[in-house]
Amino acid sequence: MLEKEIKILNINQAEIIQKLEDFGAVKTFEGMIHDVYYDFPSEEKKDKMHANNRMFRVRTKGETHIYTIKNKRFDVEENEAVIAKDEHEMPITDVESFSEVLEKYGMVKTREKKKHRVSYRLVNAEFDFDKYDDIPALLEIEEESELNIDFWLRKLELTEEKIFL
Repeated sequence: MLEKEIKILNINQAEIIQKLEDFGAVKTFEGMIHDVYYDFPSEEKKDKMHANNRMFRVRTKGETHIYTIKNKRFDVEENEAVIAKDEHEMPITDVESFSEVLEKYGMVKTREKKKHRVSYRLVNAEFDFDKYDDIPALLEIEEESELNIDFWLRKLELTEEKIFL
């Protein structure tokens, strides 16, 4: 699946949620997310996932566990703030066993993060409000096209200076 998203930093979460609910958005999730990222320990850049714009993540979202592989795409972007990625997600049942398999085959944990997320859905758009301990509230808008993302930015009255590149 091709994912297109934009992140906006330092937003007024309550104000934007109110606008989304007024537009008819439905809350789809609220809770903690725990992400663990993996990569290969090689010193060779060609062997590193991150250096090649790829990402491998194991996520616990509430009671759900999934692994995700993303590959950043440069051939489909029109707006420099919009990030396009090929994304593949699959559910897993046991995070610890899955992580052990990854490590057995040579991958290592490279970083870990926890955040509180509130998610809404409206038409084809997903709106995720993330709160980390060390940065202001962040809104991620995921849509099918840059045009649709621009529509929501205008509709929600989000200014360009808040866009996080």
